[in-house]
Amino acid sequence: KVTALINDLVDLAIAERDHATNSYLQWFVDEQVEEEASADEVVQKLKLAGEAGLFLVDQELGTRVHLFTLPITGTEAQA
Repeated sequence: KVTALINDLVDLAIAERDHATNSYLQWFVDEQVEEEASADEVVQKLKLAGEAGLFLVDQELGTRVHLFTLPITGTEAQA
């Protein structure tokens, strides 16, 4: 649903020929692509690990640190 909403905003910016907004929205598009890939990776690990490996997958996921650059300031933040 989030992806569809972002895509709708990009479509609107393009239709309105609002290049600045379209450029701004590209950060959200790129971030969403990364998040979907990350979620898919987790799903694949869960399928591979099965019920017996859930604890190990949980441990691995618990150690992840998420850094991203804010679209307006260009500074890094931690999620």
